[in-house]
Amino acid sequence: TPTPTPAPTPKDTVPPSITVLSPTSSMTTLTTDTLTLAGLASDNVAVSKVTWSSSTGEKGTATGTASWSASVPVYHGTNLITIRAYDAAGNSSWRSVTAIRR
Repeated sequence: TPTPTPAPTPKDTVPPSITVLSPTSSMTTLTTDTLTLAGLASDNVAVSKVTWSSSTGEKGTATGTASWSASVPVYHGTNLITIRAYDAAGNSSWRSVTAIRR
């Protein structure tokens, strides 16, 4: 008797959700050289990582996943920072913050 083949596991196609809690606006002005970002991320399976990248070429991985934070260097002028949450299947979603350093 042949061994029955198990049903394939459905592929995870649902991207995580991500929320930026700090700063409270998608555009912020500051005079310091670092912006602290913080927020929440969730997924139907699990969030595997949260990353950030800046229009100035800087990038890094946030601390934490469901609740995350990151200190991002900012330069004089306009800095566009993109925060992206990933799940184990490689799905991702993003939010952006514009930081204007005076």
